[in-house]
Amino acid sequence: MKKFLKIEALFYVVFLSVCVFVLLQSPLAPLAKSSNGVDSSVFIYSAQQILDGQLIYKDIVDHKGPFLYFINVMALLIFDGNFIGIWIFEILSMFMSSIIMYKTARFFAGRISAFLAVITAILALSPVLSGGNFAEEWALPFISAALYIFIAYLKENKPLSIIRLSVLSLTFVLVFMMKSNLTAIWAGFGIALLIKWIVEKKYTELVRNLSFILLFVLLSLLPFFLYFYCKGTLSDAVYLVFKFNMFEYVPRSNISVLRASLKILSGGFFLSIIPVIAVIYLFFRDRTILNGGILLAFVFSAIACALGIGLRFYVVIFSPLLVISYAYIFAGIEKTILKAKYACLLVIFIFCNLNIVFNQTQYIRDNYSEVGYGLYTVPPPVMEMLKDVINQNSNPMDKILVKGYQASVYLSSGRICATRFPYPLRDASLSDKYYVEDAEKALPKLIIQGDIVNSWDSFDLEDLLNDKYRLTPTDIDGVEIWKLKE
Repeated sequence: MKKFLKIEALFYVVFLSVCVFVLLQSPLAPLAKSSNGVDSSVFIYSAQQILDGQLIYKDIVDHKGPFLYFINVMALLIFDGNFIGIWIFEILSMFMSSIIMYKTARFFAGRISAFLAVITAILALSPVLSGGNFAEEWALPFISAALYIFIAYLKENKPLSIIRLSVLSLTFVLVFMMKSNLTAIWAGFGIALLIKWIVEKKYTELVRNLSFILLFVLLSLLPFFLYFYCKGTLSDAVYLVFKFNMFEYVPRSNISVLRASLKILSGGFFLSIIPVIAVIYLFFRDRTILNGGILLAFVFSAIACALGIGLRFYVVIFSPLLVISYAYIFAGIEKTILKAKYACLLVIFIFCNLNIVFNQTQYIRDNYSEVGYGLYTVPPPVMEMLKDVINQNSNPMDKILVKGYQASVYLSSGRICATRFPYPLRDASLSDKYYVEDAEKALPKLIIQGDIVNSWDSFDLEDLLNDKYRLTPTDIDGVEIWKLKE
């Protein structure tokens, strides 16, 4: 027993080391030089404003769920505003996920195969974490915990106790309160469980479990609703988190969603087709409720990713499911190769991950160089030039407006956004109503627009610029900086 505990403790140390290795590409890592990603910048800026007394969805507007901002707020609060706190939280989140995923993999494989499966799944995150601090990252431990409970019940007949049902409900709500389309695991296994209880005529168990789940979901949602109701922002929160995200953010036809889902399952967005084939094979070999639930979870996860705008970091939510596939594959290799099986496993493992490790070292190198690294981020030299221009033409207490998707400029310059939108929400009724109005009312000291800051929005500020601003000469290509006339 002591030997096994020592081995697993060693596994956990390796998991932690791999998590740090993967997250060294983050702009939030110590001494990193790259700019924060678009999403990360908005989350951090919003968290800063919340700590300064602003209300999310009213004074500061974004469309992600409230729990996501709570995580960023807590990280900044604990680490006295230092961004490294968010990076440490990212490591802890991924590390906790890896431990739970290892426990899940052990249902399908021995220690070595499960260990290699988790390492492979964590390394698979490397190509899709550009910019860091994604909702998908923060959802990982909650998805992993729910998956473990589902697998334990369906494979090992571990009862769905009150505590386990409460965990399933709470994890669902917390993920839902980050980003609603990240709950694919619960959808897939929820259908599988309903089929199981109906086919086996376990109606008492069905009613009991659904009743407790509904109760715990409502209790978990209650603090969020009470908070926003008391703050007078409930209607805005419901609109942004639910209606806008589900119906307005990225309208997609059924055909485009189907096409994108098939692309993901067939190897697009860095998701290897081999794990998907393994899951399909498992289902047709043993048509159990368990294998059906895993397959449904894969399908619903692909649909969840396809409902967005197709950005590659969406596939992060597959990681806990990939562990099951990798565990099955490595376990199969281990059983097939009788002699020197661990050596052969290691060779196959290295072969599968060598390219990812090589690319990760490149990401880390770029993150610590002047090259810069990230998804739609401003290159470090350009950011420094922007920062200098902003400092020369405004005071620290002045408000500015970045007419585009680069809230990282606010973080770098230490300036406050002149509107309630850290970045413009296209096609949102709140943006249509307030964006231009806020800018005209605030009269920011500087208005920055152009390709560098990704000015893809359709909000018309031309009349305001021509009337009250003058174009400031700059050596920065791809950017216009307008200064308020004296």
